[in-house]
Amino acid sequence: MNSLMKQALSSIQETPENFVQKFETQLGLMDVLEAELTMTKLKFLGLNFDPFNPEVTSECQQIMDNLDLTDHLKNPYLATNILLRLLDKTEERVNNLKQ
Repeated sequence: MNSLMKQALSSIQETPENFVQKFETQLGLMDVLEAELTMTKLKFLGLNFDPFNPEVTSECQQIMDNLDLTDHLKNPYLATNILLRLLDKTEERVNNLKQ
């Protein structure tokens, strides 16, 4: 496969939609404690991360790195959307596990 095809494939795989689907797949493998911890981390980001501020606190950066969100939250216009979608999926998973 030539390098242009590889670049095209990797750019396709890095869409926010694909990232959310991958995240949802990973959620499906989590138990209730892992899912609750993930939700706590996402809530922390929701309260403390400002995508329009170039300065990111070390706590937010650690969570973003841990959840593989750093690249996906660079665009401030997509960051809130992605974060809310991940929170929604995580909350749904936690509720399903608790039933």
